[in-house]
Amino acid sequence: MVAQSVAIRTCEERDLDHFGAFGAPSHVDYCREQFGRGREAVTILVAVDDDDLPMGKLHLDFVTRAAHREAVLVAAAVKPELQSRGIGTALMGASEELVCSRGFGGIVLGVEDYNPRARRLYERLGYVAFTSDDFKYVGAPVPNPGVWMRKELECR
Repeated sequence: MVAQSVAIRTCEERDLDHFGAFGAPSHVDYCREQFGRGREAVTILVAVDDDDLPMGKLHLDFVTRAAHREAVLVAAAVKPELQSRGIGTALMGASEELVCSRGFGGIVLGVEDYNPRARRLYERLGYVAFTSDDFKYVGAPVPNPGVWMRKELECR
């Protein structure tokens, strides 16, 4: 089943209370830290249900690769029971629009080998792998191989 329409908006502080559905407590702490950097540095988009509660989210870092005019997608998740319904695709579309509206021309993201479904989504959306990496963060398996991907956006 594919979602016909998904409401997406910028994350508000109240949304962070619901981020436990997207990861461990350490991930929720990370999300609060990123939110605290401010929207100009990191914008978190949320896909919300009919009750305006997050069912998916995506973080865009506008600082790390600003010199290259690229945003970095640093985290993305959809509630497991709602995956494969178009929510991730809708979040990615909204993120590309936001990146263009900020005057950036591309998005860079990392995807781990243990998540082939995400990699297939990114490839379907036009992202291309450009280098391999071993991703390290709190709670990550060791080793944690994956690839960095990039998409040059067609902004109007």
